[in-house]
Amino acid sequence: MHDRLILLTNDDGLWAPGLEFLARVASRFGRVVAVAPDRNRSGISSALSLHGILRLQDLGGDRYACDGTPVDCVLLGIRALLGRTPDWVLSGLNHGLNLGEDVFYSGTVAAAFEGRLQGSRAAALSMHPEADTARVEPWLQTFLERWESLELPENRIWNLNFPKGEAKGFRLALQDNRTYHDVVERREDPRGKTYYWIGGNVGPTYAMTPGSDAEAALGGWVSLTPLRLDMAWRA
Repeated sequence: MHDRLILLTNDDGLWAPGLEFLARVASRFGRVVAVAPDRNRSGISSALSLHGILRLQDLGGDRYACDGTPVDCVLLGIRALLGRTPDWVLSGLNHGLNLGEDVFYSGTVAAAFEGRLQGSRAAALSMHPEADTARVEPWLQTFLERWESLELPENRIWNLNFPKGEAKGFRLALQDNRTYHDVVERREDPRGKTYYWIGGNVGPTYAMTPGSDAEAALGGWVSLTPLRLDMAWRA
C-alpha cells in the first residue's frame, strides 16, 4: 500500500458519481480522504467563506461533507483534518468539461489551485457530460501512475479533460478561448417581485485554436493543460 495521503474534493457535491469514481481509482495510490461540498457549488470559482462559520459532517470512511465552497473544503481538509499537507489534491471528476475561460469560473479548478497554494501536487479533472467512466478509467489510472514524473514549476497545476468517447490518447494542450452565450432573464415571482436568472440554452462556442484544450478534448483526446497561478503579463 502506498503511503501517499490524497485529498479529494469537487464542486458537484460529495454525493456526485464523479467523486465516488475518482475516489475508487485514487485509492489504488494511497489513503483517500474526501472533503466536498454538501451540495452543488459549480461556477463558484475561488470563493472563500470569510463572513460565516463552516461545518463539517463526518460521514465515516474518510468522507466529510462541508457546507462551504470547494476552496473551503481544501482548506478545512488540510488545516483541520489531515494534520499534514497531503501529497496530492485531486479535484473532480467534474460532470462537464472545463475548457478555455471555464477555468476562471470553475470551482473544480479553483480547488486544485488551492491545493497547490497549500503545497500539494494538484490536478483538476473533468469529463464530457456524456462520457462513460469505464472508458475514462484506464486513462485516469495512467495519468495518476505517471504524473509525479511530469515536472511542473511550483505554481502550476494540471487541468485534464476526458472526451466523450474512447480516447485517442493524451495531448498536451494550451488553453482555448470560448464565447459565452449566457443570458440574464428578468422574471417575476408569484408575489409580483422581480428576480433574475443567469443562464441560457445555447452552448459555448470554442475558438478551436490548433493545439488547444478544446480542439483536443472535443476531438477525442484527453487534454493535458498546465495552468499557472501567476497570471502576470510578460512581454
